[in-house]
Amino acid sequence: DRHPSTLRSINNLGLLLQGKGGLDGAEALLREALEARRETLGDRHHLTLASINNLGSLLQDQGDLDGAGALSREALEGHRETLGDRHPNTLISIDNLGMLLKAKGDLDGAEPLYREALEARRETLGDRHPSTLRSINNLGLLLQGKGGLDGAEALLREALEAR
Repeated sequence: DRHPSTLRSINNLGLLLQGKGGLDGAEALLREALEARRETLGDRHHLTLASINNLGSLLQDQGDLDGAGALSREALEGHRETLGDRHPNTLISIDNLGMLLKAKGDLDGAEPLYREALEARRETLGDRHPSTLRSINNLGLLLQGKGGLDGAEALLREALEAR
């Protein structure tokens, strides 16, 4: 059944299983939802892009960082193309790819993504929005990991003072 409600249910059950740690069962469901959404909605539909992100997140949880990276890049490209650089879904995709690169140890690759997400959130949401504060923390922790302790401290202090 390819009805949108059925696909939403398949996707939601996959996410639930992922949250419960049932990664193998979740993967089958998330792959099914993604394949059906690609077929029925196309590669650039927002629900297809959400499914791409969901499967990428699951693959990252399973340790398949290369598979997750391909999906994260596809989702980001699709969001940029269809929604623009400042849309919240695009910023989530930027964060996802940044976190993946950080998990792979590519801190230099993650940094420009974290900076882009932070700049966009400051411009669109303001300095005290929870999403902006999360971006400030992400960048601060990344800089700390790279040894940029002064920059990290300034960002982490900013996030603390805003809460």
